Amino acid sequence: MQNESVIYSVKNGVGYIQLNEPDSLNALTPGIKDGLIFSLNKAEENEDVKVIMIYGQGRAFCAGGDLKGMGNQTAIQAQDKMDKTSQIIHRIAEIKKPIIAAVHGYAVGAGFSLALACDVIFAEEGAKFGLSFAKVGLIPDLGLLYHLPRIVGTWKAKELIFTGETISAGEANEYGIVNRLVPEGMLVEEASLFAEKLSKGPVKTMGFVKSILAKTANQSLSATIEYENYAQSLLMQSDDHKEGVRAFKEKTTPTFTGM
Repeated sequence: MQNESVIYSVKNGVGYIQLNEPDSLNALTPGIKDGLIFSLNKAEENEDVKVIMIYGQGRAFCAGGDLKGMGNQTAIQAQDKMDKTSQIIHRIAEIKKPIIAAVHGYAVGAGFSLALACDVIFAEEGAKFGLSFAKVGLIPDLGLLYHLPRIVGTWKAKELIFTGETISAGEANEYGIVNRLVPEGMLVEEASLFAEKLSKGPVKTMGFVKSILAKTANQSLSATIEYENYAQSLLMQSDDHKEGVRAFKEKTTPTFTGM
């Protein structure tokens, strides 16, 4: 259910999910985790929401895992905790709508994993991405070992992880981790403008692209083509495709409805 740890709102086709525990730098507390799952589900169910944006209140995007209780859990308790937390990453991957992470301040540990799970990352100049897992004797989790090597390459990923490196937004941009680097104070505005622009596009098309890329990361060419053909045959029946063809022929701007 909705809680004060995460604020969910909808405006201009965008579902905004704001992490709202600034005193803990939006660490993944039980309240944040429950609020994220609730908000992601609400955004998925709402047909008026075409795009989702996750961002943080206060001085950080997300400072990682909640340190309370760390080092004092049984293996079963730790497994249960990880299974619940990883539901967030699964939901982000499963929702067939573009999800944008707008990062300011710190995206550290699990906060870095959360950002990487999203489809597009906007970062404010001055933001920091931290891989602090090794410093507490842990491995990266919440999909970071899946996502980071696919972006920076296996050997660079190992270097960053082994050293517990903290990298600047500029470095993250150079490595291809960040899609857009924006001036300080402009993050939410720039990311919102981008989200609203996407919301006016063919959202079902974007959903299929997201789904196919996820399914075919380790698939053969033949399997990928099979997924493409299935999606394309459905999209060819969509109103957005017909509108795009009409606009192309008439040399006008299409008005997509997501149908």
